[in-house]
Order: sequence, then structure tokens, then C-alpha cells
Amino acid sequence: MTMRFANRFDGKVALLTGSAAAVKGELMGFGGATVWRFLEEGGRGVVITDVQDEVGERAAQQLRDAGHDALYMHLDVTEEQDWAKVVEATLDHFGQLDILVNIAGILDTKSLLDIEPAVWKKTMEISSVGIFLGTRAVARPMEQTGGGAIINVSSMAAKQGSGLYGTAYSFSRGGMLNFTQSSAIQLGSMGIRVNTIMPGWVRTPFTDYLYRDPEQNKFRTERVPLGRWGTPEDIAGGILFLASDDAAYMTGGELLMDGGVSAGSIRIKNPRSDD
Repeated sequence: MTMRFANRFDGKVALLTGSAAAVKGELMGFGGATVWRFLEEGGRGVVITDVQDEVGERAAQQLRDAGHDALYMHLDVTEEQDWAKVVEATLDHFGQLDILVNIAGILDTKSLLDIEPAVWKKTMEISSVGIFLGTRAVARPMEQTGGGAIINVSSMAAKQGSGLYGTAYSFSRGGMLNFTQSSAIQLGSMGIRVNTIMPGWVRTPFTDYLYRDPEQNKFRTERVPLGRWGTPEDIAGGILFLASDDAAYMTGGELLMDGGVSAGSIRIKNPRSDD
């Protein structure tokens, strides 16, 4: 059973990237599960951002129909002008911004010998340029209202090289850990905490094609000590911990939520490999 903390986010406003998949009744992403729980725990309002405008608009409308204050805005996280518009609209509507959750990302599955340079660049830019521009865009507004929390959603792939992930994906996610540490040091005096969360295999629209493949599903499930894939709600719990005052003395840190995969060295044959 998922634990709820009444009024933990009373009066707070959160902005989440890559979070259009927030429609109840459909498969949600990390952002969707986080948004609903944040509001149920007292959050004043949310700004959902993504490049998937149709589903994002539906999600925001569903949240409003449920009595919550929610906006959807188009945001290409690699575009500085987009960030400026989103932050300005957030401040115009709510007058404050307390929490930023950087979720936007793409998955590549090719080796460094096979990946096209354009795909490599796009993968890197969304993870690295995206969180850089976002962090810079929200820092001053957060400082002006007493500080805030930034959560960068990385991956367990950040901690190890693997043939299961594309090289660009693992590299970009690993870079997020260093960026989190650097920004935590530089923004601490402004009252802003910055932390990273590293999910394992979780069924979301991002990974559903793997979950629905019997061989790939079985291969991954067998490597998880807890014996199951994670849910978006599992990861939302970690994100909201880092965003809350329960983590008030945590910055520059990493929260690994992978069901124990990274704890061991067992390697089971990849069903798609030839060796």
C-alpha cells in the first residue's frame, strides 16, 4: 500500500518536464504518478510540460476536473526560450515555483559503433542541456521565495556500463550525477537542494515495449532481487521524498530505486544476444 502524507506539500508549486503521461486510466510515467500524489498531499498546483501536447492537455484537464490547479505547456527542454516562457507562465499563474523535476529523456539502444551521431547528440542534449537550462531558469525564482528543490531523474544505468543500454543513454545519465553534485554546491547558499533519483526497470510509456516482450520482461525480472518491475508510483515516492522537507538535509545526493539490481553481480544471458 502506498503511504500518503496529508498536507506535506501544502502551498507548494511543482514543475515537471517529460510528464505528459499523467492521464488516469492510461499507462502513466514517473511524472504522472508524481503529479497526482503531489496534489493529493497538499500541493497547491502543478505545471506539466512535454512535447506530447495532446496527451499533456488531456492530463491537465483531467487534473482540473478533479479540482486541482494544473497547467500544461509545451516545452522542448533543449530550447532556452521555451524554458523562459514556461517559468514566466508559472510565476504569472502561481506567483512562485518551489519544485522542479527533470524527467525528460529519450532511450537509445545502439552500441557506440552503431549509433548515428545525430541520435547521440539528441540523447546527450536532452539529458545534459535540458537539466542545465532548466536548473538555471528556475534558480532565481526559487531563491526569491526562500529556496526550493530540484530532482534530476537519471537511471541505474548511470552507475555502470552495460550492453542492455545504448552508450549514449548510459553516458548521459551518468553525467547527470556530476551535474547534480556541482549544482548542489553552487545553489546551496540560495536555499536550493539538488538531488538525483536513479530508477531501475519500471513499466512506463518509455519502457512498455520491453515490458510487453515476454523474453525481455523475463530476462529483466529474473535480475531483480525483489522479483518484479517497479511501478511509476514506486518512483514517485522517491521523487516526493527528495522534494519534501523529509529530505531537508540532503543535497547533491543519489537515491537508487532499482529493486536491488545494482546490489549484485549476477549476469543472466540476454535473450537477444548471440553469445
